[in-house]
Amino acid sequence: MQFTTISFGIFFAIVFVLYWTAFRKSQRAQNALLLAASYLFYGCWDWRFLGLIIFTTLSTYATALYARGKHGKALTTLNIVINLAILAGFKYLGFFVDNFILLLSSLGADIGTAGIEILLPVGISFYTFQCIAYSVDVRKGRIDACGNLLDFATFVAYFPQLVAGPIERASRLLSQISRREGWNREFAVSGLRMVLFGVMKKVCIADMLAIYVDYFFTYVGSPTGTVMTGVLFVLQIYFDFSAYSEIARGASRMLGIELMANFRFPYFSRNIIEFWQRWHISLMWWFRDYVYIPLGGSRRGKLRTVFNLTAVFLLSGLWHGAAWNFVVWGVYWAIAYIIGKYLLRLKRHDEPISLGQLPQMALTMAVVTLGIYIFRCTTWEEIGIGLARTGYFALFFGACWAVAKAVSLIYSRSPIAAKGAVLICCAVLIAALCRDPVVAPNYWWVIPMLFAFAIEWKNRNNDYPVQYIGKSRRTRWAIYWLCMLFILLSEDAGMSFIYFQF
Repeated sequence: MQFTTISFGIFFAIVFVLYWTAFRKSQRAQNALLLAASYLFYGCWDWRFLGLIIFTTLSTYATALYARGKHGKALTTLNIVINLAILAGFKYLGFFVDNFILLLSSLGADIGTAGIEILLPVGISFYTFQCIAYSVDVRKGRIDACGNLLDFATFVAYFPQLVAGPIERASRLLSQISRREGWNREFAVSGLRMVLFGVMKKVCIADMLAIYVDYFFTYVGSPTGTVMTGVLFVLQIYFDFSAYSEIARGASRMLGIELMANFRFPYFSRNIIEFWQRWHISLMWWFRDYVYIPLGGSRRGKLRTVFNLTAVFLLSGLWHGAAWNFVVWGVYWAIAYIIGKYLLRLKRHDEPISLGQLPQMALTMAVVTLGIYIFRCTTWEEIGIGLARTGYFALFFGACWAVAKAVSLIYSRSPIAAKGAVLICCAVLIAALCRDPVVAPNYWWVIPMLFAFAIEWKNRNNDYPVQYIGKSRRTRWAIYWLCMLFILLSEDAGMSFIYFQF
């Protein structure tokens, strides 16, 4: 039951109506409804894995109650080991077995080529990390153990963020589930707005981009195919993942619960340090708090800090999937981040984002795009091609930097003229795609993509993309109708959430 299907729309509408009518007088009843709805939602993916999430819930709940007692440390450690073992068994066992077979074959031991095919439970990485964070926080005394099993089970299985994140802190989400405010019309309206914008980004942009990424990926043997794969995939993965996060956050808002922002305009970052504070925020805080800091963080000297950063990026690569391209992606980002931090002395920008900083954004996107290309590869040969053609990526983004620099210079003299220059660039792009009447309809998704970027640019210093869309009611409704028009015009590409592919 994916977020962009009619079945989910009907499912959520029923939950929403019951939640705010028949169940609104009792918070316990509301949580019971949410838990039942969450298990139904998860069971629609594969009912066989319901037992797994229930086991993780019960083991984490029970051990946390005794985490501060005499054997608390041992119980907490045991629960974490069990959770990690389950995650590793489902997600990484096949990968390690396959590579072990290859190793033995290279040594002359022929034991066949059959590996292990294991069906990966949807969302297991998200709820496992969430339960581990809860166990550690209770043991460290940062939060009290939850004594209400209904509340805790709802926290683990909460369906808006179960399969696509964000990975939530118990101090934030569980506290809202335990003590919740009543109906807030303004809060719900903003949530509906986020859902509408998220659905538009997913079905009109990300799903269309996926078709072209797959097409160009078959031509990675040519420099153009390699660069276009990276450029289009960097757009696809953002629009897909951020769209799901916005739908999750918006649906949750409609139920009166606030989820954290998982993407905060990362492609407007002015260097790679800032990028990692805006991209997949919940995953990075998890690795910071439960891997980087326990390893010593930056407190034990530069060499140890470099080791800790490398460990974080390697583990974050493996978190995304069990394949060597994710490992290489982690190594790539570890090297890039360390160079940026220690050699280039890059730091996060605290001032508001402006058009005058477009050149820095172009350079940042060059580094991000090469990394995303590696992320998309499936073989060592494809990875080697991408790395060997770094110069072509540099050439493409060098041209982008030149255009961005020109806009920046114009902006320093006249902000209005700079905005006009950006509009002209967009018009030229659309005109170039519309030269051929046969080709033009296939690229119509460029229009909603530019529209989405315009909305996000308008809200670039806010909390989410549609937080502010104008004071005029007519302007707001024009944007709503435009989003709905794009959705109605889009083709059903049948693309699942991109994370499910890893």
